[in-house]
Amino acid sequence: MKKTDWQYLIDTLLFLCIVGIVFIGFSMGLVIPKGPTAPESAKYFLGLHRHQWGNIHFYLSIAFTVLVIIHLVFSWKWIKGKSRQIFKKGWRSILILTALASILVLTLFWAFYPRIPGVYEDHGVRAGAKAKQRILAKEGFPVHKEEYTEPQEQQVQGKEEEEHEHEPKLTRGVMAEDQSGILITGRMTFYDIQEETGIPARKIIDELGLPESTPLDENMGRLRRRYAFAIQDVRDAVADLMKKK
Repeated sequence: MKKTDWQYLIDTLLFLCIVGIVFIGFSMGLVIPKGPTAPESAKYFLGLHRHQWGNIHFYLSIAFTVLVIIHLVFSWKWIKGKSRQIFKKGWRSILILTALASILVLTLFWAFYPRIPGVYEDHGVRAGAKAKQRILAKEGFPVHKEEYTEPQEQQVQGKEEEEHEHEPKLTRGVMAEDQSGILITGRMTFYDIQEETGIPARKIIDELGLPESTPLDENMGRLRRRYAFAIQDVRDAVADLMKKK
């Protein structure tokens, strides 16, 4: 193959990479929800999870970087000649400044991006292994550090029964265990509790100290892992609110 053929191939691959990078970037920024407040089922797009799209974005970025370097090597004579023609004796300084400008752009974004304390406190991993150990210990279950690593996404989805395995057995069938007189289990949502007790769901969330963005239509089994609270905390909060009522 001639040098021009290689240049054509490299430019074509660069175009394909940048289209993929831009598509995934817009999808992750505008289409696929992020953070623990979004249901896991909503984080899938075209059959792939948000993290999987992120991996593809990373691999495309590596390929794009390698192709750019190869492109610069092939085009170096043209770049050098054109720089000399336009900038005369200062062409070397211009090329160095152009390279530094890429770093400057990132620095400007980093410097001027708003820094709001606590804005991402609910993002990232749901509760962490330590929080899960604390919850299970509070509910009277044995805790072993090696058993409570963060689950894979496929383990989280479609396992409704597993979300309620750690509930005390008595509370599944005996209302006397709940001071509020209402049977509250991991299957219930805040809307269900509101309907049962007449207490606004938002008041219960406030009593628990959960963020305002907490979903009201998602069951407790999922939410307690995400926000690191126990089902008993919900029962106690409801009991306190009913006393105040």
